[in-house]
Amino acid sequence: MDDGQYPRHDEFRKTLRTRHGVIIALANISPTVSIGIGLGFLAAVAGTSLPAAFLLAALPILAVSGGYARLAARDPNCGTAYIWVRRALGPWTGYLTGWTAVATNIMFLSYAGQLTGQFTLQLAHETGLFSTESTLAVTLTGLLWTGLIVIGAVRGVKGATAVQSVLLGLSAVVVLTVVVTAFARGDAAPVQASWFSPFAFPDTLTLLSATVLAAYMFWGWESAFSVVEENAEARSSGRAGLIAIVVTLVLFLIGATGFLHALTPGQLADPLAGITELSRAFYGTGGAIAAVAAMLAATVACMQSSVIAGSRLTLAMGRDGVLGPGWARLHPTRRTPVTSTLRTAGIAVALSVAGLAVGELSEVVLAVVNSVGILVSLMYGVGGWACVVTFRHELRGGRLRDVLAVGVLPALGGTALLLLGALVAHQQWTSVDHMAFDPENGRFLTALPLGAVLLGVPAALWTRYRRKAAYFTRPAPPLAPAQSSPSSPFSPSGASSLAGPATESTSTSEPNSESEPKTDSGPNSESTSTSTSKSPGVSA
Repeated sequence: MDDGQYPRHDEFRKTLRTRHGVIIALANISPTVSIGIGLGFLAAVAGTSLPAAFLLAALPILAVSGGYARLAARDPNCGTAYIWVRRALGPWTGYLTGWTAVATNIMFLSYAGQLTGQFTLQLAHETGLFSTESTLAVTLTGLLWTGLIVIGAVRGVKGATAVQSVLLGLSAVVVLTVVVTAFARGDAAPVQASWFSPFAFPDTLTLLSATVLAAYMFWGWESAFSVVEENAEARSSGRAGLIAIVVTLVLFLIGATGFLHALTPGQLADPLAGITELSRAFYGTGGAIAAVAAMLAATVACMQSSVIAGSRLTLAMGRDGVLGPGWARLHPTRRTPVTSTLRTAGIAVALSVAGLAVGELSEVVLAVVNSVGILVSLMYGVGGWACVVTFRHELRGGRLRDVLAVGVLPALGGTALLLLGALVAHQQWTSVDHMAFDPENGRFLTALPLGAVLLGVPAALWTRYRRKAAYFTRPAPPLAPAQSSPSSPFSPSGASSLAGPATESTSTSEPNSESEPKTDSGPNSESTSTSTSKSPGVSA
């Protein structure tokens, strides 16, 4: 039985900077893959209003990310929303938030492993090495990539982000080269200001539908906060999340504008006329090879970021007793969540292998990935409101800048994302007149993610009453104290009565090399506001 005290646990090393968080978030969002093979799906809905859809979608995402920045600064925990929602809305809602995040992460890793296998074999075909469409070959190749990704994650975040930066750089160079060529050679339509106008949509339903799809192409920015306990500065995660969103938005706008200029609406709406075929048209077989290599590189980087973020979430659950204590174990010298990483990846691998024997399971995984927008909107929306509720008492008498940053904007952004998720569910449900076990059936795509959330209810009951996890009974620890120096709405360490934690919360921990040993003692991340350590899709 839990005694209500906060147990001592291993500490992460505080060695990461803002740039590491930016790389992790960009890798998880994987904007180059979205540009390469995702614009066609959005163009089928938005038409020539692609850029406007991205601009509209970025607004609620930015609003919620500002709330995340403040939460991370005042309660730096690698469990992120799973912890923050518990504080604001109670342990049951917090548990379901964590359950949903873990489920979607594992499903995505299983799906992305297959995707890396497909891209690898497609690359072999394009280069003339060999050609095969074997599902077994795809799965085994994906498993090989998964193994390499896990090794990189266990060795340390700094090394992983170094690899990710190379992979992201390669994919960005290829995609931007194609986009620049599209600007230079394209003649389908001149660039028009109406492409960026929210008033150019033919009707409100089209505007909302396009905004929904565009918003989910930003999925993954929150992974910047998963390493909040490993940052040398408290405000690094907030900065990284904001930078990643802005960079992604710029890339989306450039890509959408270039493709609209080079392709007719009919060509753009065809997913097969994505980056590979456009590269082939511009540069021949060599261009196609480069495009496939870019998609593979970005997908591998995305998987590694997902492993890093997911392992820290399950580690936080292990510390809280929601999962077994083994999940919270850190590598003795590298201080990475080795057990959580291996188990998370192992479950994803098991799903991939099981899909070979049970074809219906693969259909379920694909359907979850296709319908993940509903789950993402729920998590982001609830996270936004968690910020509002957490700081509600500090809003009284606060400065307008702070009221906007942790009150008005997260509330508006969270509400907008919840409503967008509800719109997706309604559209999918009414798009067909019957339920079918099919990853393209609208009712199946609606019922599956909602069913995944509901499955968390009996799991929560078992965890609360059978496992007796302290997460459900232990009161939330006090927030880190606010600072009094000026700050911007998105600067979590700033200023006002609502800004980030005091600098002493990180100044006591000197950045160390990830390879240096460190003692295993230290207070629990949640036990005191001045502790030196606190606790933790793209869907192609």
